[in-house]
Amino acid sequence: MASPPEKPISSIARAAEIGRILMRHGAKTLAGALGFIPSSSNVIDPREFRPAAVVAFLRDIGPVGIKLGQLLATRSDLFTEHWITAFSTLHDQVSPVRFADIEPVLASSWGEDWRNDFAQFDEQPLASASIAQTYSAKLRDGSEVIVKVRRPGTAARMEADVRLLVRLAEIAEARSPDIARYRPVEFLRTFGRNLAWEMDLAAESRACERIGAYLETIGVRTPAIHWELTGLRVNVQERLYGRPASSLGASSGDPEVAAFAKCYANAVLRMIILNGEFHGDPHPGNVFLIGEQDVGFIDFGSVGTLTKARRDEIVRLVLAIAGEETSDVADVLLAWAGEPKVDRDALAVDLDQLIGEFRGTVLSGIEFSQIFSRVFDLLRDYRLVLPPDLAILLRTLLTAEGFVRSLAPDYNIAEETRPIMTELLAERFSLGSARSGLKRLRGQLLGLSASLPDILATANSIAKSGYVPVQLDPLSIEQLAGLRNERQSLKGPLAAALIIASALLVDQSWLLAGGALVIAGVVLIRKSL
Repeated sequence: MASPPEKPISSIARAAEIGRILMRHGAKTLAGALGFIPSSSNVIDPREFRPAAVVAFLRDIGPVGIKLGQLLATRSDLFTEHWITAFSTLHDQVSPVRFADIEPVLASSWGEDWRNDFAQFDEQPLASASIAQTYSAKLRDGSEVIVKVRRPGTAARMEADVRLLVRLAEIAEARSPDIARYRPVEFLRTFGRNLAWEMDLAAESRACERIGAYLETIGVRTPAIHWELTGLRVNVQERLYGRPASSLGASSGDPEVAAFAKCYANAVLRMIILNGEFHGDPHPGNVFLIGEQDVGFIDFGSVGTLTKARRDEIVRLVLAIAGEETSDVADVLLAWAGEPKVDRDALAVDLDQLIGEFRGTVLSGIEFSQIFSRVFDLLRDYRLVLPPDLAILLRTLLTAEGFVRSLAPDYNIAEETRPIMTELLAERFSLGSARSGLKRLRGQLLGLSASLPDILATANSIAKSGYVPVQLDPLSIEQLAGLRNERQSLKGPLAAALIIASALLVDQSWLLAGGALVIAGVVLIRKSL
């Protein structure tokens, strides 16, 4: 049975409420600059941004503020240590909603006779967070399950708050170039999309199944989903039994716990590097030791995704650092930051110094947190902002390393990265990957061949008349000035035909395709002489 939509909240009323919260925490200038109260100045005074006041403001906003603060606590590329410490005090733990308020959600999702599906349902929640509460229950067939229910009114309140925060960020960007450099609108929109996804409990269940299918191949457990009872506002999943990782403590040489830590780290790294979709919050409360050393993950409300292009960029960055190619490292970081205007030569010097600090160090002697700390210092110095999708990646890595070291202090997660990166590189440079790349090239060349008659006709016209028709875009004159005295040689039809033939022959014979490309290269070289 479909759940009725939640009643939207007035943005005007919520804006007035947030304006009062700002005033309560002493941000009068900020409230005036953002238009909450009459003000003769649009200037935003950065001195009002004090860690304690900002954290209190976020806490008073409610669930969206708390979740935003938790995310900001992972952004060491933006904030210094005392800010990160302040944000880290925000915890997503709230007083539970009465079951009398939760039951209508169950009835609207399953029908008024919903109790008939259960042999037992404990009305006392196991946990209560800002988005949902969880309950233990037993189905009629004896299956023990966890029931996760979205708190009533949550979606409407959060959607209103995100819309308002994005609007405030747009005003702040327009009035402060310093703030605009950090792209808060992009950050908040991404935050809003992720939050909307987290409120969809069916989406969480689908992520659990997708990632779980991959984790199963390496022996890691995830809950099975009971889809007949799962929807937008409620999901029902298998209850995993084991020892919560939060109860393990330091291993003190316990081989079982050390083996568990290694399996956990291996699972996190493989999710990120090889699978591209990963559990975004693998803290000890979401991890179980099952049996002697098996790992189990629960709660896929936060999920990170790295596109193939992004993973390729990360591989390129790792290879550039390993090869001490400072220029390539700078290229990746600047591309991630949106190509801001910075002193590239100074950045290259600082990057070379940073890489030099770890030069000659054994991999097992390097901590991710140590590397990230130095990189984040550099990013802040040059005001380079990482893309939002990398924030959850960094949070996951730092959470994983901190957790593993708490279980096995001598274990180094960086050392485990090496064989996994080797697998990724083998995948990237495999025969199948090369064939896929050549197929894409073939498609592009076939597209070019469609316009080849026009190109040749234009070339023939130029050859007969001696004139080259040129149309200049005024914005391109500056670029053209740096390219003068360069000539473009005409490519003959024989070379074009050979290149196209090469693309067509890829599927039939690599040898013939390669031969065609070699001959085409010879023709083009001779043509240019």
